[in-house]
Amino acid sequence: MTKTIDTLVEDIYNVLDQTKEHDPHDTASQEAAMRIGTEFIKATELRDKPRERGKLWASDLGKKCLRYHWYNFNEPEYGEVLNGNTKFKFLYGNILEESVLWLAEEAGHMVRGQQHTVELPVGDWTVRGRIDAVIDGTLVDVKSTSSYGFKNYKDGIDATNDTFGYLWQLGFYHGFGEFDYGVDDVSGFVWIDKQNGHIAYTPVEVPSPDDITQRVLEIIEAVEGEEFDTPRAFGPEPYGKSGNQKLSVGCSYCAFKQRCWRDANNGKGLRTFLYSHGPVFFTEVNRQPAQTVLEITDEG
Repeated sequence: MTKTIDTLVEDIYNVLDQTKEHDPHDTASQEAAMRIGTEFIKATELRDKPRERGKLWASDLGKKCLRYHWYNFNEPEYGEVLNGNTKFKFLYGNILEESVLWLAEEAGHMVRGQQHTVELPVGDWTVRGRIDAVIDGTLVDVKSTSSYGFKNYKDGIDATNDTFGYLWQLGFYHGFGEFDYGVDDVSGFVWIDKQNGHIAYTPVEVPSPDDITQRVLEIIEAVEGEEFDTPRAFGPEPYGKSGNQKLSVGCSYCAFKQRCWRDANNGKGLRTFLYSHGPVFFTEVNRQPAQTVLEITDEG
């Protein structure tokens, strides 16, 4: 009986169920081991190389802030360097994603097109990316996330909760990918809760090819323009009732936040305070945080 992606999660759990026998497929297991080994190698390579002008990655399309793209190509030296724990986080996320694709095959699902390249020429620029896979005819992107993120996405993702622009990347693959086999009109995400091992599949509606092309043109125009001609995508937001203003989530994860917000706090730049729930980046401090909250400075 032919499997469908609707039973993917249940079938994966059944493969791992200790009360049920399963005989692993040697070839698929060896291929998965090779891909995971490649992830180990990639994890030690430099990720902070200057961007080559004229080339965009599919993941760039999901980054809403045009000023981010300007810095990325014109002033990359101001970007925050990825530290060891961040690269390790990416590594085990990639391993989890490869593991789910292997389990999908073990569960009898048709997994094809892993790392298939998709390209789109736009003038003198080229957008390029590699898909995760096509499972049972459905183009999927596999994402590992925190339990909080999993709760946010497990019932569906659309423009209202797509904080990191995942839909744009998947839309690029779906709209411009050329495959030698049939691909459904609907694409989707496979979500992994990397803390608790939960998995979910959600079909989605992605931006149209016209919208994708327009996004590419906007990014190119911003990169080839001037820094302050490109607006920030996110403004500051209140922090409680203190009167203080902080970066939004979209800005706080940006590698160029210090450069972009150098005009914050009357030209002194961002002020960073370490709360129990993590660092908060203030653009305006009207009330000094409690003495128990450590301020992180260049001096430490």
